[in-house]
Amino acid sequence: MGQIDYKTIKRLEESYGTPFYVMDGERFRTNIRSFREAFKGRYDKVIVGYSLKTNYVPALAKIAQEEGCYAEVVSGMEYQLAERIGFKQIIFNGPVKRPWILRHAIEQKAIINLDSDYEVDFLCKYRQEHPDEPISVGIRININITDSCGNSVIQCGLRFGRFGFPDDTVERNILKLREAGIRINSIHGHTSTSDRAVVNYRVIATMMLNACQQYQLDDIEYFNVGGGFFGAAPEGMDLTGRPSYKDYADVIMNTVLANQWFRTRSPYIVIEPGSSVVANVFSYNTKVYQIKTVGRVNFVVVDGTVMDIKPTMHTRNLPHKTHSAQAVKRRMTCDVVGSTCMEKDVMLKDVALPQIQVGDYIEFLGVGAYTICMTPSFINYQAPILAVKDGEFTEIRRQQTIDDILTTYKY
Repeated sequence: MGQIDYKTIKRLEESYGTPFYVMDGERFRTNIRSFREAFKGRYDKVIVGYSLKTNYVPALAKIAQEEGCYAEVVSGMEYQLAERIGFKQIIFNGPVKRPWILRHAIEQKAIINLDSDYEVDFLCKYRQEHPDEPISVGIRININITDSCGNSVIQCGLRFGRFGFPDDTVERNILKLREAGIRINSIHGHTSTSDRAVVNYRVIATMMLNACQQYQLDDIEYFNVGGGFFGAAPEGMDLTGRPSYKDYADVIMNTVLANQWFRTRSPYIVIEPGSSVVANVFSYNTKVYQIKTVGRVNFVVVDGTVMDIKPTMHTRNLPHKTHSAQAVKRRMTCDVVGSTCMEKDVMLKDVALPQIQVGDYIEFLGVGAYTICMTPSFINYQAPILAVKDGEFTEIRRQQTIDDILTTYKY
């Protein structure tokens, strides 16, 4: 995002207003290539399934398609979006696959990773309706990750994750599929962890290998370790001790290549990056409208909103920059707050900023993951998105209008 400065934002505001996002597509392309090459340096059969749920901006997803990625989707909406964008190869995950889209995915020969008993029952019924059709599906296994003291590192501190087949149901469902003449061609082990630690992937890969051997899953073509990686960090984030793409690739490949079952069958390694390739691809620029002091707190009021940069409402301050008409050395401790009528619309808390003025801008970095696809139409219109390449800016999503909001309603 090196092209962004005060004059640039001022010029872009005149055409598009504020706030707005900026997408660096070439950085996204580089991230994908770097992640893939970290694995391909060790093993040639690698598939990257880009996680559409993380950011499904079509111009972005099109780059993933150009780079040879599969689309990784978890719903009927995402499946149709992937098809409309032009993906021919789709990985279909998720806990609720409605019958209409599951049937479509079977017919389109997608890589389907089943997650529940009812999906297995649906496949068995589909087999009865189509006795001569070759059918292949995958299964997701539940992976319980604990440390040496028995503490879970599953996302949000949960003791047990809810996704995938637990130990007491895996064998039963595998037998059902086999008895129906359905081939099991994929195993999926995605497990979201709070620390994104490299060691977690040794556990995931080992448990997947154990399942393949225990249940004699000798038709596995896709060994899918999922996502949840650290990676594309924005400028200004402390990277001390953070794992690299190569760190993840090495621990996964060391684990699987040491296994005779894996070496004999040589399935594809499938990774499903989202945040790890898109987080640092987007920035968000908002304009200062008011500065006021209430009690001991200095409030910098901008026209953006916390929902645009942190829709999950976490309390961490994102990396940021200020862009001012005049350079100043004095600093002020303040809260940067958004334009909604909610007290919790706090974009930055207790930060030291240059003594900015009304009309200056604040640029938030690292907002590419789980932001745009989760931003509601709440109080303000959804912001436009501009793509930047070689210093030129192109609008890839216009600002939302009142017609966009009302078009699905009857009144």
